[in-house]
Amino acid sequence: MKRIAWTSIVLAALLATGSLMALESKGPKIIAKEVQYDFGKVVEGTQVSHVFEIRNGGNEPLDIERIMPS
Repeated sequence: MKRIAWTSIVLAALLATGSLMALESKGPKIIAKEVQYDFGKVVEGTQVSHVFEIRNGGNEPLDIERIMPS
């Protein structure tokens, strides 16, 4: 009887996982470790740079068409 109960629990968990995966939205999904960076005080004329790590967590290509610094 215990074996049937455990089998039922495992089967229900697998079905729930499959259902959740089917509900995931399709398309690109941008994932960034950080969305802003503060350079603090910068002397005028000094060149500064920062690298933002961005990846696509979706299941279709991600096209970045425009970047706007603030």
